[in-house]
Amino acid sequence: MSVILSEEIRRALADPGTVRAVATVGKDGDPHIAFKQSLRLRGDGNLEYDEGIETSQTNKNLVYSIWFGKTVSISLVTPDRRSYNIVGRPLRVLIAGREFRTHYTAAREERGDIDLAAVWVIEPVAACEQSFDKRRLEEEAAHPLLQHLDRLTVTGQ
Repeated sequence: MSVILSEEIRRALADPGTVRAVATVGKDGDPHIAFKQSLRLRGDGNLEYDEGIETSQTNKNLVYSIWFGKTVSISLVTPDRRSYNIVGRPLRVLIAGREFRTHYTAAREERGDIDLAAVWVIEPVAACEQSFDKRRLEEEAAHPLLQHLDRLTVTGQ
């Protein structure tokens, strides 16, 4: 089931300074992470990104994921160091047609004489902020007694 991404995540995706990484797993179980700066939010609330290399490990793993119902993980790090994680399910891959042609033309206009292997559409199924300060406060509230002993001692005497 799809989730609606928060306004903070939408802003992060709209910011060209945000670093975007897609983590996939192949049939052998090995994880693979690749930075995909073309990752963006679609008007329908799904994510998409342009894959330029047909034989890339990410492309192979996404094919595996779509065939076998596996999820992928997307990490975003904004210029002000906030981080977000999105779990997504590959919905479809565009390799021909009007929508693909639009992306292909735009990619060539932006980056020159390149190929565009595919446009992946990914449905977000879960999302959260992973910034350290936010996660630390959440964990301290959930587990107030779980601290390192040195934090429990009286200091300054």
